[in-house]
Amino acid sequence: MSEREARRSGYPLTIPDRLLLSEGMKRACRQRNFGEIFRLVNRRGPVSYAEIAAAVGKMTSARVGDVIRGVRGIRGLTVMERIADGLGIPGHMLDLPERPWEGTPSPGIPAQEHDYARNGQGAWADLWSEPSTGSASGLPTAHVAPSSSADADALPEVVLVSVYADGREQIVPIDRRALLGHAIGVALPGNPRPRRIRPHRLSSGHSEAAIEHLRDMWHTLVRADNLFGPRHTLTAVHQQLDVLQGLLEDSRGEHRQELLKLSAQYAESAAWLHEDSMDAASAETWTSRAMEWAMEADDEAMLSWTLFRRSQLAAGKRNAGQAIGLAQAVQRHERALTRPMKAAAIQQEAQGLALDGDEVACHRKLDEAHEFAALAESSGDARSGHGDFCTPSYIEIQRANCWLNLSRPDLAVSTFQPALAGLPDVYQRDRGLAQARLAMAYVGIQEYEQAAAESASVLDMARDSGSGRTLQEAVKAVNALAAASNVPAVRDLLDAVKGNAGFSWPRRTN
Repeated sequence: MSEREARRSGYPLTIPDRLLLSEGMKRACRQRNFGEIFRLVNRRGPVSYAEIAAAVGKMTSARVGDVIRGVRGIRGLTVMERIADGLGIPGHMLDLPERPWEGTPSPGIPAQEHDYARNGQGAWADLWSEPSTGSASGLPTAHVAPSSSADADALPEVVLVSVYADGREQIVPIDRRALLGHAIGVALPGNPRPRRIRPHRLSSGHSEAAIEHLRDMWHTLVRADNLFGPRHTLTAVHQQLDVLQGLLEDSRGEHRQELLKLSAQYAESAAWLHEDSMDAASAETWTSRAMEWAMEADDEAMLSWTLFRRSQLAAGKRNAGQAIGLAQAVQRHERALTRPMKAAAIQQEAQGLALDGDEVACHRKLDEAHEFAALAESSGDARSGHGDFCTPSYIEIQRANCWLNLSRPDLAVSTFQPALAGLPDVYQRDRGLAQARLAMAYVGIQEYEQAAAESASVLDMARDSGSGRTLQEAVKAVNALAAASNVPAVRDLLDAVKGNAGFSWPRRTN
């Protein structure tokens, strides 16, 4: 942890030193080019518009977007000071007086208003060393060693942090007392991989039966994922992949082709489950494996679908150009695509266009996707083919996500609400992710009570399902809400996090 970050312990947002000391940031600060400052924080942080607005205070995410686009400027000295304080930019870099937090913090001044607002980009992440997996409980452990007693005293009761376990990044709430111990067990799904058991060589008749069984099992697992999330599905998918790889070693001819197609299906599912668990490296590995098997099997539809998955991964990294290009590549395989697959590819292109700031083209693509959408009564088990999740309500949820990326949280809110009402019940994990993003949209329009209610309703589901994406989005909303801790509903939410890191929330009755 740098000295600057240590002094700002407890603040909502602190841009890391690697960004603050970059030539681009120093140049933007010298010129007081706040549009470029916000753009660098947004792209290289990465920090959302809503998080920037919440950190600065008295600012909306729409205004942040306007400043980045040059539609509005920052001229008031008071606003400049709030930006410096909100982002942790030393006063001299903006030709401002030294900021209060630049000196030694007074032990008598609590950071109460900022206790909950860490997002993994600043000081908390630096408290963690590389985790080990040798704890008696079998859970991964992370060792912490605060550099001084002053740092320890500055920690809030519950910290929302980004940690690495089992090779992937996850967001978890950690009790302060546990954090200050020598080692803690991270409350993450262990999902230990069982020892691979290689099946015996099967006769022709038995191979056909095995293929049919594995195909039915795949549909069951897809439905389970949609209902319950990756925690309840990922281990089973890997178990079936182990069986398939064993069968592939001895298979030849027609049976091998069928096994290759089925292996590619399972590998693509593993890629998606790892992506939803915030394990991008494994997602890329299994997407590549699916692509390899699909190519050997000459399965053009699956090959196209792996390109779709790659586009999703690119969008997750906010690589707009690659997300758009790969989604367009999927659409060039038109003869291999079902209508829902085509709808999924078109809306995926729209998401890339939103990241690129092309509002008109984005919404034209979303309108086009509706022409090919899957039936609303989808069973959620992909029996009608890949893309059967891409119903009209799913497309509208993606439209709301695009509005968020386009810095229009007001339109995101009005789009999320009817789309969620029309989402088939089987897609509970998608519902949770959409609710988490709706919470962030409410923060963006300063409807803090609604944001707190949505955040509370989704946190338990996100934690229980193992959906890292959903938990990350919910944590972002909770962190952004810290600036509104004077609102009773927000205070209740933050107190619940403080008092119960297990996220067990009172259920709403309305």
